[in-house]
Amino acid sequence: MAINRYRSAAKATKGTKRKDILPSAIRWVAFFLGAVYLGWALAFPAYSGKIGQGLSEFFFRHFGVGAYLLPVFLFNGLLQHVLRGKSSGGMVTSIASFCGLLAGTALSAQIGGWMGMDTLLSGGTAGAAIGGVLTSGMGEVGAFLLGLGAFLFALQVCFEIRWSAVAQTFAKLLAEDYSEWTKARSEMKALKAKAPSQAEAARSKSKDAKLPERPKEPESVPPPKAVDTREIKPLNGTPKLVVDKDSKLKAVEGERIAPAPPTAAYKDYKLPSLELLSLPSDARKRGKPTEEEIAQAVADLERTLKSFDIDARVSGYSPGPVITRYEISPAPGVKVSSIVALENDIALAMRAKGIRIVAPIPGKAAVGIELPNPRQAAVVLREILQSEAIPASAPLLSFGLGLSASGEPVAADIAKMPHVLVAGATGSGKSVLIHSMVMSILFRARPDEVKFVMIDPKRTELTFYEGIPHLFDPMVEPARVSVITNPKDAAKALKALLSLMEKRYERLQLHGQRNIEGYNAMADKKGLPREFYVVVIIDELADLMLIAGDIVEDAIQRLTQMARAVGIHMVLATQRPSVDVITGVIKANLPSRIALQVISKIDSKVILDGSGAESLQGRGDLLYLSSGAQKPERCQGAFVSEDEIRGLVDYLKTQGKPDYPMLETMAVKGGAAADLSQFGVEPLEFSQALKLIIERRRISQDLLKSQFGSSARATNILSALEVKEFIHKPEGTNRWEIRFDTIEDYMKVHFPQVPIDRKD
Repeated sequence: MAINRYRSAAKATKGTKRKDILPSAIRWVAFFLGAVYLGWALAFPAYSGKIGQGLSEFFFRHFGVGAYLLPVFLFNGLLQHVLRGKSSGGMVTSIASFCGLLAGTALSAQIGGWMGMDTLLSGGTAGAAIGGVLTSGMGEVGAFLLGLGAFLFALQVCFEIRWSAVAQTFAKLLAEDYSEWTKARSEMKALKAKAPSQAEAARSKSKDAKLPERPKEPESVPPPKAVDTREIKPLNGTPKLVVDKDSKLKAVEGERIAPAPPTAAYKDYKLPSLELLSLPSDARKRGKPTEEEIAQAVADLERTLKSFDIDARVSGYSPGPVITRYEISPAPGVKVSSIVALENDIALAMRAKGIRIVAPIPGKAAVGIELPNPRQAAVVLREILQSEAIPASAPLLSFGLGLSASGEPVAADIAKMPHVLVAGATGSGKSVLIHSMVMSILFRARPDEVKFVMIDPKRTELTFYEGIPHLFDPMVEPARVSVITNPKDAAKALKALLSLMEKRYERLQLHGQRNIEGYNAMADKKGLPREFYVVVIIDELADLMLIAGDIVEDAIQRLTQMARAVGIHMVLATQRPSVDVITGVIKANLPSRIALQVISKIDSKVILDGSGAESLQGRGDLLYLSSGAQKPERCQGAFVSEDEIRGLVDYLKTQGKPDYPMLETMAVKGGAAADLSQFGVEPLEFSQALKLIIERRRISQDLLKSQFGSSARATNILSALEVKEFIHKPEGTNRWEIRFDTIEDYMKVHFPQVPIDRKD
């Protein structure tokens, strides 16, 4: 009997547990999903529907910024009582969470008031009321301390935080740091005890003092070889051999290896002559310090390092046009970080505006200290284009960057970058660098080989190139192309470039090619038209991000990710290198960066992921971080004057006008664009909608929404189609009837470049 009673009781208990499992599971799953949805609604109310927007408005109105604490406390309760299996303490956790929420809103309201914000926005109605009561009773300091104490107490109860353990961990870290510091000091004292005697040090110093008196620079940095630039002819002139003083053949100017045949529109086109640019100075040593100045700098550097107990000597130097790099060889046991930490002290001792430390110099057992020269040299674009850095066989998108820190010409290829970010403060030489890029390509490429999409919201720099035959705009026919100055038009042009990129990829896939170089080689063999390179120049990215940030960021992301293979490259320039302009999405796809002088180390880290740009001298002094390089290279950018730009533009205007095939993305002719604007419809969208109707043989709101991603846009297009009598609904029916003949006639007149693939 007892056994039977035990079995029946066990069955009853088991049945009760099974009955309780389902409601408990439903309750906690609903709790979890509700917390997730609430967090999503608070973070992204625009994508949460009407219910999410209502919840977001309610909680922000009552709790302000403190509303973000609500999903945190909800998830903590779920973690405590579900995942950890705690069956008690739910009421205590709930009360503590509610108190923490109220304390957080009161703190938000009070801190927002100190920052000049509206307390209703920062803390909501609840936070403003609680903060006002506490402030009137205890004053601002007392109210803040009480709110902070309540908030920390709530965190301790809810998250089971032991503040004593936190304090012990922090104290342990401080003790470890102090132990490492004392250990380093003892090692330094031991090395100092093993240092050579005063007699040996005096002999070593006498040998080092003779370093600046050497007749030539050390072997570690060979001096730049002088090239007789007077014998160089322009690129379109008679080929001329460039020979240095050792009579060695270096390059052939004015001749290209297997140049592409010109199109019919540019069969008489002639490349501009380098005579349009000014000649470099005849002084070979221009900007470089004298032997006496170098000797004084070496002595000052060694004396400064010695005063801080750092055993190091100057083992070499490399004078350049703007800065001179001194190579510091530390003794064994001397940490490189100890030299880097003395950056400001060395600048003070050398009486320099700013110095830059390269620790260590790549490929050398030395630390580089770059000091500005007393006299800054001017570097002109012509000496870079005439140098060995850009031979006649160089790629079309090569441009003259400037002179390196050792005085050697430096060039780069946009096609290999394949996209580049140029950033610097106002007056640092950013616009001049953009001009040198553009002009380098214009001197070497025909309009049917390279085209520029120029976007200049400032309307002051790129507008110089208005009317040159190299201009391109995927939204405008060649007769009306110009430099884009309207940010909204720039956003449309970038979206149209995406369509051009996709069409080119389809063409490459059709012919089995991987990139534009392979396709052009195949096109020459089969007699097909070649594809031209497209270089997108954006002179001020901040203005575009301010007006059309979402569209511009998405377009730049896709272009920088995919457009390299089809010959589309981007040059993004900005004078405001902040994280809201150079976002992580944009920066991740720009492996090459050029940083000019910036205000702070924060701006330098945004551009280069490291410091250094804040120590530049301005006026074209730059750091170039190429794709795959670990450390940037310092250069002095080439200078071009306004007269040189105008002279080149005037010459190019005499060689032809812009010419390129009509694209599907281009605007309609005549007054149709203005006609469509009253419906809020873009010509590109309208042409795509008409093409979609002809291909699908039907029309509906859902079809247009799936194509254009917006209900409002689909409604506007549908209204325009109905007003223009392309579609209509007979009385008594709910089905659209389509007039295909009228649509095809309209497209032939206004969109002749759009192919019509009719499916009967």
